[in-house]
Amino acid sequence: MPLVEIDGRVLTLSNLDKVLYPATGFTKAQVVDYYTRIAPTALVHLGDRSVTLRRYPDGVEGVSFFEKRCPKHRPDWVRTANGPGDRDGPIGYCVLDSTAVLVWAANLAALELHAPMARAGDVDHPAMLVFDLDPGEPADIGTCCRVALEIRDVLTAVGLRAWPKTSGSKGLQLYVPLNCPHAHDQTRDFAHAVAQLLERRQPDLVTSVMSRA
Repeated sequence: MPLVEIDGRVLTLSNLDKVLYPATGFTKAQVVDYYTRIAPTALVHLGDRSVTLRRYPDGVEGVSFFEKRCPKHRPDWVRTANGPGDRDGPIGYCVLDSTAVLVWAANLAALELHAPMARAGDVDHPAMLVFDLDPGEPADIGTCCRVALEIRDVLTAVGLRAWPKTSGSKGLQLYVPLNCPHAHDQTRDFAHAVAQLLERRQPDLVTSVMSRA
């Protein structure tokens, strides 16, 4: 297995020729290369968060699993930080704060890196609020964009701005930076109120109720 040195850390990489994205033939080696190149940007958003890994050991068409607890077999230089716990108590999440740690995560086939809204040092106060536009049939990404523009107009009216990003295979998210302390229930209630407002305006386009059926 090849050894690489990054940030003064020595990592052992494995199965670099494994295809993780069958539709394009994209291998783990290419994922490692991508994580390395995107690190300067990614670390700005991940470096101070308690990150949940979603791992795809057999590629995106195989079985995947979420890993909140940072693996016990991690190198001793991979830091952890407590985040939302479970019935067994606090959970030590991985902190992806260097290029070396990102490459380590890539070697685990962690193809999704889920960062919470709050920073690791202050989990009770989110640094942003998020509108998660998750379309159901017959809605699509175009419908999400229409709703996003409606949300933008509401936010503009109260002096807020949002930045969009794609989410999953067909959705869209709007991120609103918060520059003063807020609690999670405040951001949740505000986002829900905006959804209810748009639902009243355009009930054929927007629903504030998420169905898991």
